[in-house]
Amino acid sequence: MHAQTLDNVTPLPHALPYQGVATIVRQDPDGGLWVRDGRGERCARRAAGCLLEPAIGDRVWVVGEAGGESWVISVLERGSEGPAVLSAPGDVTIRAEGTLTMAGGEGLQMTTPHGLGVSADELQVQAKTGRAAISELSLVVRSMFASVTKATRVGQVLDLLVDRVTQRSAHSVRVIEGLDRTQAQTLDLRASGDAHIQATHALVNGKNLVKMDGGQIHLG
Repeated sequence: MHAQTLDNVTPLPHALPYQGVATIVRQDPDGGLWVRDGRGERCARRAAGCLLEPAIGDRVWVVGEAGGESWVISVLERGSEGPAVLSAPGDVTIRAEGTLTMAGGEGLQMTTPHGLGVSADELQVQAKTGRAAISELSLVVRSMFASVTKATRVGQVLDLLVDRVTQRSAHSVRVIEGLDRTQAQTLDLRASGDAHIQATHALVNGKNLVKMDGGQIHLG
């Protein structure tokens, strides 16, 4: 019995896995990407590792299973000049064993409809100008040192609840349009130079004692 020689069978072209360059021609509302290459048009899904969002007109690299699904795994060349968007479904963590730096040549913005948290052993902020608009602020500080050349505060209501306030300045000027009231258990006012009190009506009431002492006392 003679052995029969069998020739190698060539698989059908459409059954082979494929990969190649394609162009995105349209996009479905559910995120499906329609790509066109030498084989025609077909729908592909964006691969999890393709962080740059593909857009219509982009040239992309597509891979596909044998007779199965296709994926866009990377964007090779962008077809528009719009902003590049890096996105991923679900939560994302960026981790670096060394220092992680984020730099923007014309600006850097962080936007979220929910909370923004910053946790660090040391926080440094350096800017030429700064603006903050906050509806409600709660600040808990154990120790604070501020070196300010000029400060201006404009507001409607200021409530300060502290155990002790110490202020040292070369000059202090206060302008109060309405009532200025100080209520304390003991009030001690001292001046190493002159003490000048001027008013249309000046009233000094002492329940038990009113004492005036000086080298000279002029009344009237």
